[in-house]
Amino acid sequence: MWVVVPLKRVSAAKSRLAPILSEAERESFSQAMLNDVLHALKHSRRVSGIVVISHEIRARYAVERVGGLFTKETASGISNAMAQAGAWLAKHGQRGMLMIPSDVPLVTSREIDNLIDSHQGGPAVSIVPDRENQGTNGLAVSPVNAIPFAFGPGSFGAHKNIAVEAGIEPRIVELSGLALDIAHPMDLTTLLRYDNETESLAYLDDSGIADRVLHRHN
Repeated sequence: MWVVVPLKRVSAAKSRLAPILSEAERESFSQAMLNDVLHALKHSRRVSGIVVISHEIRARYAVERVGGLFTKETASGISNAMAQAGAWLAKHGQRGMLMIPSDVPLVTSREIDNLIDSHQGGPAVSIVPDRENQGTNGLAVSPVNAIPFAFGPGSFGAHKNIAVEAGIEPRIVELSGLALDIAHPMDLTTLLRYDNETESLAYLDDSGIADRVLHRHN
């Protein structure tokens, strides 16, 4: 299955982390998280292709390093980006696709493979919720236009309801690594409890941000 990674402009990313990270730190951290996601996708045996869709041209180099493709976003918002990516994939003969966000540094290739393996048949919708069961941190759809997308606050419930309205019983898949997206200062604290070998955690440690975050939390 092809995987689509929508990405905001790095300069505008993670504004809710501004109380604790400078703009330059947010840019570097966003890039590190994207690299972690792309690394997991590259080593997933069930991923047949990767597309990053964004206004951020710098993302082209990151995705091309792992053998993926970059396409420029033509409209704003994740829902529009996913509809655009789905149309492109359908034009090139792909029946389904999987959305993985760019800010889930703990996602593993095994989780991605498990999600794709569990997504069988069609029409089908598989949803991975975030830790609060509010957002959508993974969304597999077959065909690519199985449902209209509703990313944003409360998207987990929205996607479930939309799938049911379309006559599709959504498959809910709980995956701990994929469930942790980094949007708020407390998410950073949660991330720092892990000892995974990721570029994101290495950056937080090497830059001194980890000590600063943990000191602030204590």
